[in-house]
Amino acid sequence: MTTPHPAYEQITTRSGSEIHLRLGVAETELLGEAALHLAAGLDTALRAMAELRAGAWDHTAPGPHDDGRPGARRRHRMAETAHALARDLIPHLEAIQAATLRRWKAEGASYAEIALAMGLSNAAGAPNRATAQSRLRALEDAGPSPLERWVCEPNTHARDVCDHTSIGVIVTDEHGRYLLIERAEYPHAWAPPTGHVDDHDTPGRTAHEEVTKETGLIVGQLEHMTGGWRPNRCCRLVRQGRTPGHHWTVYRAIVTGEPAPSADKTRVARWVTGAELQALADRTAAYARGKVTETEWAASPGLEDVWRWWLRRVGILDTADVAR
Repeated sequence: MTTPHPAYEQITTRSGSEIHLRLGVAETELLGEAALHLAAGLDTALRAMAELRAGAWDHTAPGPHDDGRPGARRRHRMAETAHALARDLIPHLEAIQAATLRRWKAEGASYAEIALAMGLSNAAGAPNRATAQSRLRALEDAGPSPLERWVCEPNTHARDVCDHTSIGVIVTDEHGRYLLIERAEYPHAWAPPTGHVDDHDTPGRTAHEEVTKETGLIVGQLEHMTGGWRPNRCCRLVRQGRTPGHHWTVYRAIVTGEPAPSADKTRVARWVTGAELQALADRTAAYARGKVTETEWAASPGLEDVWRWWLRRVGILDTADVAR
């Protein structure tokens, strides 16, 4: 496959400016949802940089309850940005670098060449071979991380355009357990069966079809629980001018049959108790606060964040996990 230099284009309109990175058909197919994942992290970094240059995060006169610190909304935005970069963009960029260095060394690159490329130099300004060698040996000893495999394995495909309408189905059994699936595509997390309405005609019909498609189970009874708009991202492209998110319809279902997960949609399906469900939600809360690293999350994810919202909304999850 040829890899022409990517084309960048800045388009200025009356409402602002857009920066376009144009990828070829082959690159788009190979990257799939991974491109959206990286683009979301880069968007966070660029907006933070613009806010810093504009002085939006500068220390300003405090409000009556601020204790001499910036306002609560500004502090929240700072924390949100720091966490997003630490758990998303930076670890993925480091994984791309690690995969590149590993392959380059296998092709016969010298430690001096690698040190020069990485900007590693000694006091005299010469390439620091010893540091490069140490880093390469650490990579070789550790072996490819889950994130490196995410970088190197083209296991995703170019996505359709999001229709911004989703259903979710809370599936329970006679023992009071909940059926969760671990997604095989972004967002990588545990969740009840979920899907876009698309051309299924109605949310109810979509719920029946998505449960069967993702788990192999047949819905016998479907009960509407709740719904509304949530600003959650999915693995699909978002049309220009649209805000990422979905209008949700959430159901509870009684099912028949034995779970037979879809190979292309689901890594694994399992029944969990209420306590296990709460533990997965707590892990997601810890991940959002930077207490679980991206590598740790990739190896053992928690509950998809939007489902923390819905399962609290219907009283299944403990609302105290918001503060954890």
